Amino acid sequence: METTRSHHRGRVVIAGAAVVLVVAGSLWWTKTIAFTSTSVVQFSIDPFEAPDDSRSQTFIAAANFPHELPSTGERLAQNLGGNASDYESDLAITASDAPGLAVTARGRTPSAARTLATDAAAALRSILEELNTMDILAITFTVIPPTT
Repeated sequence: METTRSHHRGRVVIAGAAVVLVVAGSLWWTKTIAFTSTSVVQFSIDPFEAPDDSRSQTFIAAANFPHELPSTGERLAQNLGGNASDYESDLAITASDAPGLAVTARGRTPSAARTLATDAAAALRSILEELNTMDILAITFTVIPPTT
């Protein structure tokens, strides 16, 4: 009888230790591992007629836009909830290889990083579209989501 009880107690101790290791490992994983993903807000403009009736094309770059863009984090907080600071620390906006801006997001899983990058690029696109209404050029902003 005593050996059965001690054998059962040994299994409980092993199961408890396994649970503690899984919980501790999960907490460590979520704090130390981060995935990144990048979406692009691509700029394009249609050719337009110049005053001399010729067709012209304007090339635009990220430098054509004000450096003091409204916070993408604030727009995400409005759309998704939370505070702007919840998003801003996980986002980086830089110039992309193609005419446009690259939005790089950091997340705990690859899916979370992709989703945040796409949502942030969409928010940035809406900000740029609002700024573009003040300009005479018809610039089109297209979000190119990250590939898997």
